[in-house]
Amino acid sequence: MTHPGKHRSVPRTPTSTPTASRRARRRIAGIAAGVAAALIAAVAVPVTASALTAGSDTATLAASQASWVTTRQPASTHNKLPYLSATRTADRTLVKFPTASLPDGKKVVSATMTVRVTNTAASTGGFQVYPTSTSWSASTLTLNNKPVPSTSTVNTKLAQARKGATVSIPLNVSALSTTSDAAFELAYSQPYVGTTFTSPTLSLTLGDSGTPTTPPATQTPTPTPTPTGSGEPSAPTKPTPPPTTTPTQPAPPATGPNPPVTQPTATGIGGAFPIPAAGSSAKKVFAHYFPPYPVSIDNSNPASDYYANNYLNPNGEGGKHVAYGGLLRDRPIGRAPLGGDWRTTDLQTEVNQAADAGIDGFTVDVMSWSGQNWDTTVRLMQAAQNAKRNFTVTPNVDASSGAVNASPTAVAASLAKLYSYSSAYRLSDGRYLLSSFAAEDMAPSWWSSVISTLKNSYGINVAFVAVLQNASQQNMAAFAPISYGLSNWGARTAASMRNTPNLAASAHALGVKWMQPVAMQDSRPNGGKYAEANNTELLRASWQKAIGDGADLVQIATWNDYSENTAVAPSANHGVTFLDVSAYYLAQFKTGSVPVIQKDSMYVTHRDQFTTSKPAIGRIETPNLDGTGTPPRDTVEVLTMLTAPATLTVKVGGTTKTVDVPAGVTSTVVPLAAGTVSASATRGGQTVLSGTSPYKVTNTPQVNDFEYFGFAVVAK
Repeated sequence: MTHPGKHRSVPRTPTSTPTASRRARRRIAGIAAGVAAALIAAVAVPVTASALTAGSDTATLAASQASWVTTRQPASTHNKLPYLSATRTADRTLVKFPTASLPDGKKVVSATMTVRVTNTAASTGGFQVYPTSTSWSASTLTLNNKPVPSTSTVNTKLAQARKGATVSIPLNVSALSTTSDAAFELAYSQPYVGTTFTSPTLSLTLGDSGTPTTPPATQTPTPTPTPTGSGEPSAPTKPTPPPTTTPTQPAPPATGPNPPVTQPTATGIGGAFPIPAAGSSAKKVFAHYFPPYPVSIDNSNPASDYYANNYLNPNGEGGKHVAYGGLLRDRPIGRAPLGGDWRTTDLQTEVNQAADAGIDGFTVDVMSWSGQNWDTTVRLMQAAQNAKRNFTVTPNVDASSGAVNASPTAVAASLAKLYSYSSAYRLSDGRYLLSSFAAEDMAPSWWSSVISTLKNSYGINVAFVAVLQNASQQNMAAFAPISYGLSNWGARTAASMRNTPNLAASAHALGVKWMQPVAMQDSRPNGGKYAEANNTELLRASWQKAIGDGADLVQIATWNDYSENTAVAPSANHGVTFLDVSAYYLAQFKTGSVPVIQKDSMYVTHRDQFTTSKPAIGRIETPNLDGTGTPPRDTVEVLTMLTAPATLTVKVGGTTKTVDVPAGVTSTVVPLAAGTVSASATRGGQTVLSGTSPYKVTNTPQVNDFEYFGFAVVAK
């Protein structure tokens, strides 16, 4: 069986950032940097009794204090920044208004909060306002010390953010009093969209205390704010270190009496099922980290950074990618520009995302011993050390790259630097783990020389895991004598995965461990090829292979290789969909037991075009990457994980399918059609899950993109 293989050339470092528009359908949310307007000074507008009539009057209050917090910097204050920020999960703004300064004998009849939006990529949803305690100060406010807000919003409708607009957010008056100050926490309902703003004010209509208050409008249920982790290359070769973008994700939950629904985060991740903590099991799961694609390449606004202008743009990098419509189709979730050592901060974000999903460590692809990719590798060791999550990093020397042009002595010297970090993975016997990619590209004697030099010159004992491109019996037998474990890069279709022999048994017969490859899809625009993953079927088949064959270790290929669309990391085009699904089977692999589903959830995957679609720009991709002839298919899959049976309704274009699904994990597949994709699940007359895909399906795409998009919904 042939294996798809990875790109062979190391990407160059980006040197320019030409401006260019991205595909309109995949506009990525941006968070403003260098906002010109300063945040309004927190001074209340004076209100006196003489200014009010005997019946009712109005008052406008500026915020007495305002600041924001973020999961990316949980211990940092942000009150000196010239903007506020609100997102679905990562960023929260807190504002305080001096309502106690209002005259006695008055009551609030109506209330509206206004903000001036400086930057947003919102296309739906709106601001969510939660009452919170006034016991905080903007000068000391951080995520770690912010008060816990109410679980219910007081905005009576979702007011959508629009760049440059002053947005009015009607509030339920029950949250306001004229005898005490008021404080609120602001979020934004559309997932993975950054919104920055200034000038929060509170406009009130006041009446005498005996004046009947206007009944509040019916409130639109909105998700409870649960701060979680938030979360970003040049030719038909390996990518260059690029920029960041934010994904557009599922629409807000349906209104009505049903339980609110929220997009899960990489903490599972939404709590739908228990996930073993990183480092808690003897069976280890690693994810392959690819340094050219960190969260951000240039710390710029995600809407106009290097990812946006050069990798996702068909004309990026001087038009060198126009033949295939741009280097990338997906990217990491973007974030606002950061201060300080933002590169290490971003890497720590990724460490936390992976650890939250039960992954024990990264196997980092070492393609060079100097330059930006090497610097990222070193910083990754530091970030994992800083995170204190029991999360480790293992060097994975890429034998298909220029890294192996160095002598074994030079390679050992550089590896010794990585092993100086406490985050370097060690076995219980004290040996450090060393891995590889395409190990057979170098003779076993070359690897043995590196290993012996580490021991003799640096006192570092190493256990080697040879990851092969071709796990033939001959190659496995050749590398077993120098290895702790063996592995291969793996198949890229479900059929190929299932038809692969039990290589774990072969490795065990040779006296070594087996590290099973797990993949979710593989689509390479710059190579003009893709493999048919059948929605989540390849991912599920990979994990079932690891569990059924008795693998000792797992390597997820990959965490973040966006040039091959193999990334499970939170991304613009699939959010945490594949990471969540992977976490379910990871838990079974580690514990030996099927996880107990604690909350209803569903994971919807589909392409945004048909496999026969002809692009306006670039060549047509062919479905022969895996070499097995698995036919392409045009389908929508809803993977449900249910606590009890329910009725599932899937709407695709103008077609609706309703089917009863049992408790547990069930895959429901329906044909793809042009238009909008949505799904809902009902039980006992109540809607328990509901979501609409933000990715519309078309038969006239700008470029071919045969990756699977995804969104996830988990019941609260």
